[in-house]
Amino acid sequence: MDCLEEIIKKIGSCKNGNIRVNFKELKEAVALEEELKRRGIPFVMDIRLTNTGCNAVIGREKRVMYEKDVKDLHVEEANSIYHVEKSKEKRVPIGISDYREIKKENAYCVDKTKMIEELLQLNDQVTLITRPRRFGKTLNMSMLAEFFDITKDSRELFKDTYIYRTKYVKEMNKWPVIFLSFFDCKGNENIMIGSLIEHLEDLYAKYYPIYKTFDEKELRDKLCQTYEELKKGNNFSNVVFIKNSLNRLIEFLSKKYQKNVIFLIDEYDTPFMSALTGKYYENVKDLLTGMLSSALKDNEYLYKGVLTGIQRIAKENLFSGLNNLEVCSIQDEKYKDVFGFTEDETRTLLEAHHLELNQDVKEMYDGYTIGGTEIYNPWSVINYADKGVLASYWINTGSNEVVCQLLEKSSNKVKKQYIELLEKGEMKVNCILEGAYIELRGATQLWALLVHAGYLTIKAKVSFDEYVLRIVNGEVKQDLIQILKRIFSLDDCNVYEMFEMIQEGKMKEFEEAYQEILFNYPSYFDLKDENSYHVLMLGLCIIVSDSYEIMSNQEKGYGRADIYLKSKKGQRDIVIEMKYAESETEESLLASAEKAMAQILNKHYGDDAIKIGIGNHQKKAKMIWKDIK
Repeated sequence: MDCLEEIIKKIGSCKNGNIRVNFKELKEAVALEEELKRRGIPFVMDIRLTNTGCNAVIGREKRVMYEKDVKDLHVEEANSIYHVEKSKEKRVPIGISDYREIKKENAYCVDKTKMIEELLQLNDQVTLITRPRRFGKTLNMSMLAEFFDITKDSRELFKDTYIYRTKYVKEMNKWPVIFLSFFDCKGNENIMIGSLIEHLEDLYAKYYPIYKTFDEKELRDKLCQTYEELKKGNNFSNVVFIKNSLNRLIEFLSKKYQKNVIFLIDEYDTPFMSALTGKYYENVKDLLTGMLSSALKDNEYLYKGVLTGIQRIAKENLFSGLNNLEVCSIQDEKYKDVFGFTEDETRTLLEAHHLELNQDVKEMYDGYTIGGTEIYNPWSVINYADKGVLASYWINTGSNEVVCQLLEKSSNKVKKQYIELLEKGEMKVNCILEGAYIELRGATQLWALLVHAGYLTIKAKVSFDEYVLRIVNGEVKQDLIQILKRIFSLDDCNVYEMFEMIQEGKMKEFEEAYQEILFNYPSYFDLKDENSYHVLMLGLCIIVSDSYEIMSNQEKGYGRADIYLKSKKGQRDIVIEMKYAESETEESLLASAEKAMAQILNKHYGDDAIKIGIGNHQKKAKMIWKDIK
């Protein structure tokens, strides 16, 4: 019935011409004819039997022609051809990250098998590829596992792909493979370690039937003992076994199949980042780095290792002495277009689902630059293709806890830069993007995290450690604003109401609302000078940036106003000047507010604007205002 609905819809949109439909069986054509009659849709149909089924040419003629017993309407050329098989669109694989499942379900799958060719062409023994979250990392790693795994037959999965037409197809199902994903190894220390051990236990259980009878007794005993220790769960007595678990399994598989092993770890940095966020990194770093480094460093049984994640964590343990490691970040040419969608891939996917790649779509989901190539966010694109609604799909796909923590403890200067970034869309900053996350400090750690996590992209590299960074696209900006609101304890509705109070002349109510924000602001000690309040007020203004153009410390009249809000919707402009009072007494606060107002008037910051002078001291404020029209 789904196919009939598609054809009927096509007939309805083809007012003057004809369409040709190729059916496998005559009964399908008859079913269409009966449904058109039942719905009272005028049509004339010419059915011709063929060796493979039947062809039907359908025209939107007047019904009287059909009633006159026109049995054979001969049409020399139909204006459009519609195949029943093509009407069955491949579904969008929302949430499916297993390559075999996608191919078996005949779901829509962008061909990224060129990654296999690139991996085999390069001489890198161990490769770390960092990409933002929800960028197809797990699916691509699953694809590699399916292609190489010596225990599988993957011909059906790859027969219609790029790699099948290359000389590298001979490597299909020729290598022993270990594939692990650490995407759910997070939470508090016990939960994270428990999840990690569970993954290792499952891996050992998978190979238990073959290593329990392995000829080499010493290795067999170690594997069996490791499995028994892993089954005990989160137990500190099995730390040594956890550290050596992957290394021993790699050695076994290599000896079993007489070929070195391909070792794949997806989301390798998830447990590290969880430990950093949960403040237990020092407790687990030796365990995590010991487990991975024993498998990757100078391992004679390893053919290739591939790790994916968001961040490069640290070189002092995991990466120290790992001379065979190649790090491929978003700046590198290697693997530049195998994660995420290129513009052509995005256009083809959307057109397959009757959607257009227009400017609105580009502004919402485009904007990533990887190795100099323009890349679209794949998660958002496939959700848009599935739902047909231009919305923010990326925001709720992961935690922004680490960003919040870094921004919250940043200086007011950095917070101000962050707000100006939201205001202007781009910012020149000093940043080291090549460093490992745990080794970075201060603002450079924040900017590097925002780049690698997919919030910002590189517009230009000015020098070794200076970049022009820009917000990737519309949906990412919404998430950045959510982060700002969280650390400032702001609420959308309340802020919009506050600025409507200004326009309506309800300045006493505005003063009370501002005072409440100061009282609830999370960090008492951040409010220590004029700049502190300037940053907080800018944060409020960003939330209403759809209504106002925000100008901060820009030339106005005979000086530089703290904040000038130029209305985008025909309302009054607003100028705000902030001062820090000597004490929290009402007299001191009012004196500072009057000083701020005098500066607005004397320097003519906005003769036609609503003028607000604010005196602040820690958790208290007083205002004076003028609405001179």
